[in-house]
Amino acid sequence: MKKIILAVIAALILFPTGLKAQNTEKAIAKIRKDYATALEKTKASGDFYDYVFVNCATIHIHEMWGGSGPHQEKTEVFYQMGTDEEWSFDRTIFFVRNKYNVSVREFYTEILYDENGKPEFYYYKAFGYDGNPLEWRFYWENGKLIRSLAPNNIDTETFPDTQPTPKTAYKEAEKYIDYLTKL
Repeated sequence: MKKIILAVIAALILFPTGLKAQNTEKAIAKIRKDYATALEKTKASGDFYDYVFVNCATIHIHEMWGGSGPHQEKTEVFYQMGTDEEWSFDRTIFFVRNKYNVSVREFYTEILYDENGKPEFYYYKAFGYDGNPLEWRFYWENGKLIRSLAPNNIDTETFPDTQPTPKTAYKEAEKYIDYLTKL
């Protein structure tokens, strides 16, 4: 009888954990589907995708930095406008792509936003001085972090302060939302 009671208690304790994991997997599956759709939308930039016009603001920066040499950066902010027939400047961001270099090192970021324009996925790829890539991925649902994937054993000399955290990644994603409201 004692074993049965312990088994029931263990099942009751583990059930919510299993349910939470199942909900997380469903949310991530939705985010992956949204990501695939966003990539398709970006190909339609300047045209219609599923009856919605896809807009893109592109920023190119070419500078000479003292000490590290030529710096290039390209940022693409993809968004759609409101469909109201009246004069509307409501913009909803759905995807950002950013690629830049510092000296010989390259960095790449992708940010996916949900249908309400809130961050739901952040991808960051950085190449160390040794040429090896490191990748970070953060997944959010309704502004709440649901999964964080980061490399282990990062050389702090190679990446002293450039490592994204869920908090800094979310802030960066919000920066582009703010930028879009100022266009």
